[in-house]
Amino acid sequence: GDWHTGNPAWSPDGTRLAFSAATAPDADLVHRAPVYVLDLADAASRPVSAGLTGGAGGPVTWAPDGSALIVAGTPGEPVGHARLLRIPLDGGDTEDLTAPLDRNVMPGGPAYPGAAPRLSGDGRTVLFCARDRGCTHLYAVPVDGGAPRPVLAGAGRVVSGLSVAGTTAVTVLATPESFGEVAVVDLVTGAETVRTGHGAAPAEVTVFPRVAREFTVSDGTVVEGWIVRDPATRGPGPLLLDVHGGPHNAWNGAADEVHLYHQELAARGWTILLLNPRGSDGYGERFFTAALGAWGTADAKDLLEPIDTLVAEGVADPGRLAVTGYSYGGYMTCYLTGHDDRFAAAVAGGVVSDLTSMAGTSDEAHFLGEHELGGPHWEEPGRYAAMSPLARVDRVRTPTLVIHGADDLRCPVGQAQQWHTALRERGVPSELVLYPGGDHLFIIDGPPSHRIDFNRRVADWVERHAAARPRPRLDAAHWRRRLTTLAERHGVPGAALGILRPAPGGDETAEAATGVLNRETGVAATADSLFQIGSVSKVWTTTLVMQLADEGRLDLDAPLTEVLPGLRLADAETAAKLTMRHLLTHTSGIDGDVFSDTGRGDDCLERYTEALAEVARNHPLGATWSYCNSGFSLAGRVVEKLTGTTWDAALRERILTPLGLRHTTTLPEEALLHRAAVGHVHDDAGEPARAPIWQLPRSAGPAGLISSTVADVLAFARMHLTGGRAPDGTRVLGEASAAAMTEKQVDLPEAHTLGDSWGLGWSRTGWDGHRLIGHDGNTIGQSAFLRLLPAQGLAVVLLTNGGDAHGLYDALFREIFAELAGVTMPEPLTPPAEPVSADVDRHAGTYERAGERLEVIGGEHPLLRRTTTGALAELVPETDREQEYDLVPIGADLFAVRAQRTGTWLSVTFYALPTGERYLHFSGRATPKVA
Repeated sequence: GDWHTGNPAWSPDGTRLAFSAATAPDADLVHRAPVYVLDLADAASRPVSAGLTGGAGGPVTWAPDGSALIVAGTPGEPVGHARLLRIPLDGGDTEDLTAPLDRNVMPGGPAYPGAAPRLSGDGRTVLFCARDRGCTHLYAVPVDGGAPRPVLAGAGRVVSGLSVAGTTAVTVLATPESFGEVAVVDLVTGAETVRTGHGAAPAEVTVFPRVAREFTVSDGTVVEGWIVRDPATRGPGPLLLDVHGGPHNAWNGAADEVHLYHQELAARGWTILLLNPRGSDGYGERFFTAALGAWGTADAKDLLEPIDTLVAEGVADPGRLAVTGYSYGGYMTCYLTGHDDRFAAAVAGGVVSDLTSMAGTSDEAHFLGEHELGGPHWEEPGRYAAMSPLARVDRVRTPTLVIHGADDLRCPVGQAQQWHTALRERGVPSELVLYPGGDHLFIIDGPPSHRIDFNRRVADWVERHAAARPRPRLDAAHWRRRLTTLAERHGVPGAALGILRPAPGGDETAEAATGVLNRETGVAATADSLFQIGSVSKVWTTTLVMQLADEGRLDLDAPLTEVLPGLRLADAETAAKLTMRHLLTHTSGIDGDVFSDTGRGDDCLERYTEALAEVARNHPLGATWSYCNSGFSLAGRVVEKLTGTTWDAALRERILTPLGLRHTTTLPEEALLHRAAVGHVHDDAGEPARAPIWQLPRSAGPAGLISSTVADVLAFARMHLTGGRAPDGTRVLGEASAAAMTEKQVDLPEAHTLGDSWGLGWSRTGWDGHRLIGHDGNTIGQSAFLRLLPAQGLAVVLLTNGGDAHGLYDALFREIFAELAGVTMPEPLTPPAEPVSADVDRHAGTYERAGERLEVIGGEHPLLRRTTTGALAELVPETDREQEYDLVPIGADLFAVRAQRTGTWLSVTFYALPTGERYLHFSGRATPKVA
């Protein structure tokens, strides 16, 4: 017929055969395998159902008098434990012989040790295998029912295979000291005799035992586990979490010939953690079924919280954690790396990545959907999304090796391919290894060469990425490809990228460029092209100021009138008390966006400073933080007074020349001697078009007029990473001053735009528990981004000339810092999924400062209207001078607006000074309420 039968069993008198078979026409949809008996005396007879019409039978044996069948199976749907069932052939009730045991009967199979039930010699007892705390043990129970008793049990002892003759049972027994020996058990006395000696490890090999350990997780559940570790290992070291398959399989304490990498890694100083989370076998049916319909969501804590315990105990180094697993363990490896970024390396084998496609392509597709995943995906889309790793692949940062059998039908190879593809497309380090002809269990019964290769690859991958915190290689070609791909995606005409890691034996660098410098001419961007770095120039000006402080020529906290006696500001008290520290920390209160063109002459900063007398005060001195370009032009004038030369000349003499920066300029006539980018702004059709103006007025020089290459910017960053020294050891800046520039001076009113705090010149931000310093720069159609991670000696710079530059920065730097530093960049600001109720009307009104007017319009559809005014308006395309945004509440005083072209969410914060004045903080600026 069109069905498959299990192994048949002869009746004691040799006239009948009994077997389990799925014969129904809907056997592909309903998991039923009733038990049948076939009378061989009649050649025309057909199999007759003997029981389990709504259940699933497995191996069958006969009662000695032929009156009943003993079957390993389930009386109903195949959910929970398999039972040892006695089925009378006279139509009587089926009896569960293992009901008092609450353990899963194990008929045996690859990766699931056990054996088919067997009768004792006198026929009065059934011998069978069942799982207890991860180990398969041998039990006996009377054929007519009674209490099961252990025959061959004990911690770390695993039974595979069974033969019975008279009062003697023979099995293969694995123990903590042996991979498996033939053992004989006297069923009367219980005496055990081991008949072979080939299962022990060679004498020259040290086998590290699995040491049992229990962990209590946060909800009170006790999770059993084992630790493999060289007793000579001291202190916290790398740890590998290995997740078993199933999900209803289990680890145990016996020697393991499959996962030999456990021993190899332990010999190299690793700790191997094996856990039996919810869903594992051997702890009762309630535990066995605890993850049904809740893969990952129910058992993740059982795997992660024990790691926290071992970290707290000083066993595991939190910076050197790895995770691996096969089959369900491969699924959990993908799931965990999508929900937790603690792992430095991952190896996912026999992968399940997308439960929707898995439940339609696996050879057990319907069974999985119906009995493991909580129903078909079209009825449970939310459940499938919560459980599917692919739904969160965008959050994965962990370098991942994917291992799969090319002919796997249980977890089809597409599951591995789509996981690997998604990681590669996102720039996450990943490799895919397919084993030709390999089925789902090739790591157990595949060719020896494949099994050896599998073990070697697991050990090598986690060693490479997590063992001793190796510095990932700077792959310039890879980052060139990622720059090109992401720049095109974000509509950036041209961009250059630079990455630097200083090292005593030679710096490690990568440079890349893509696109064009000018869309009208089509000149290609190169790594040595000049881009405007905009406000990143402020850090260079701060460095000049700190050099003067090192020389004792400037006190950061002395009134600037000591250097500029004639300084006049709109507020006389501010002019009298203003210090350099106020300027460098953006707390001066001078209106920041004053871009007065005071000419091209060397006196431009002097004239600009005189014009500040007419600029209104934005806020009281030191009362809040507001980004201030004007303050840095004033700082540049202080540099001129103390050096007796122009700011441009001082920069060249004191920074560019000592650092050997030959491709850094401040004046357009200098930039003309190089391959230079032009900015691009959006035209009426929304397409990037050449900006009408190339550069800001010369008076903005100290605030944002430097043009440079990625190599020169990195050389400047290197000086700061190395405590103020040039590559040849020349001191450019005092070590104490370089350190002081990175230290917190002031907190920012909001932490979503430029950072959480400010140093001297540097912005400061926290990513994933790590402190970064940096600065962004924006001019007319050009944007620059510089980030330094001092703790790891890493600097990254991105220079662009239009398009969604911030989107490119976010995507690219997210990948770079994850791969090269293991640091996860925070997700950008977005409104909550559930709308927040907030009273916008109490913030309604007009807020204004030099260069910008902000109108908050309340009502049913609150708006923010932004109008560029004054001299700044002349530098902005007419179409961009007035913009309106929907105000979306996030909190009572925090709102978000969405940039019209890029879709980026920008924060809008309302707050009051201690003296009561109301302010709106937007785009880094504090704007006072005027009406």
